[in-house]
Amino acid sequence: MSKQTKKRKKITVIGAGSASFGLATLAGIIRTSGLHGMELALVDINIDGANKIKKLAEILNEKWNANMKITATCERREALPGSDYIIISIAIDREECWISDYEIALKYNITHYAENGGPGAFAHSARNISIILPIIEDIQKLCPNAFVLNFTNPIQRICTAINKVSNIKFIGMCHQIYYGYYILGTLFPEIVGCKLRENTGFVWDDDFMYYHFNISDMAKKYFKIKAAGINHFTCMLDVREKESGEDVFATVKDRMKILPVEFEPLTQEIFRIFDLLLVQGDNHIVEYLPYASNLVSGTFKKYDIQMYDFKWASGKRDEMWEDIGLMINNKKEVDSLKDSRTERAEIIIDSIEKNNNFYEEAVNIPNNGNITNLTDGAIVEVPAIISGSGVTGLALGDLPKTMAEICNRQLILNEMTVQSIIEGNIKLVYQLFALDPMIDNLNTSVKLADEYIKANIKYLPSFR
Repeated sequence: MSKQTKKRKKITVIGAGSASFGLATLAGIIRTSGLHGMELALVDINIDGANKIKKLAEILNEKWNANMKITATCERREALPGSDYIIISIAIDREECWISDYEIALKYNITHYAENGGPGAFAHSARNISIILPIIEDIQKLCPNAFVLNFTNPIQRICTAINKVSNIKFIGMCHQIYYGYYILGTLFPEIVGCKLRENTGFVWDDDFMYYHFNISDMAKKYFKIKAAGINHFTCMLDVREKESGEDVFATVKDRMKILPVEFEPLTQEIFRIFDLLLVQGDNHIVEYLPYASNLVSGTFKKYDIQMYDFKWASGKRDEMWEDIGLMINNKKEVDSLKDSRTERAEIIIDSIEKNNNFYEEAVNIPNNGNITNLTDGAIVEVPAIISGSGVTGLALGDLPKTMAEICNRQLILNEMTVQSIIEGNIKLVYQLFALDPMIDNLNTSVKLADEYIKANIKYLPSFR
């Protein structure tokens, strides 16, 4: 009897040309020795982009001796059968729509980041959920046992939708836990060995990104954070010195009182009032809080909230495709990608395959008793153990009451948002806007909801 050929494990990346995650995700998978020999299927609606990514993947595959089978297609149904792991990183007209979401709210004197929370998050959620639900339906039909890793924002609401309409295994992944280490590095520069900039305020540019990730990396060598809550809104529950295991949270809190005034001023004020040390930085925690949303009072400016720099982001996307072109034409060395920062997909997959009980600091999963004073079954962000059994979130008990109150309001809005999109229920949209802490007028709730739906109707099949 001839030996049966062992099936290659298969990773499918939907949105392989993603400017935010695509190139780093590709490099992370191919450079990870535990994933060598697998099949890698690249899917992107732009077939030209998919083919360019495939060419680069083949170069990396050969150069790094990964022995992977690599395919590319613009038809996901061709790629999904046989998939063991599926990475989703997609968006629709991302920057154009994001600007519109921000500007629509401004008409009603609301200033907000307009991505994961606030009224603009409804539109963002509706667009992306509308394109992801058919993908989830295909996964259930074609590879129901696959494990899905979602990077698409709003992670909280996308994952709520996946959980609501399917029984597939999934997690949501976000890198913002690293910002907590940037905060620690700024609090303890003499310990982590970094030199602080003269102005420590956040800026959307390459220099700041290099600076803050460098400090994060240095701080991560010395400290270990335990944080929990919801995506883009978690608080530190515990901070320890990594080598000794010593609890240093009390010292962290003491040092919060002497930070430079320009360093994450909203984070500092929340700490002073609520005694909560939030992890993700002002630009993200402001998405769930009403304290900077009044245009007339000028609080957005007071807290120096840095709206996403669309011009910078567009330049980074152009730079990525230029680099890909240079690398596939042998005009730029590919080994620089061996050290590129990733969203950790390859670590999660490798840890499941190796069954090595890897400790992951932040995953978004359904609450299964992990946080006892947040809604059971709602999507929470917690540390987890990754093993052959999948992802097991830690049991953390209660969050501080004030933290839980803010999170539970958002979990209610998440659920209402997803339900309204699935049903095309405009009355439910009015209700969720009336509950949103950034909206203080019932009439505004109705007008704003109507305007968001009208502006996005071409993306929203359920509301037509």
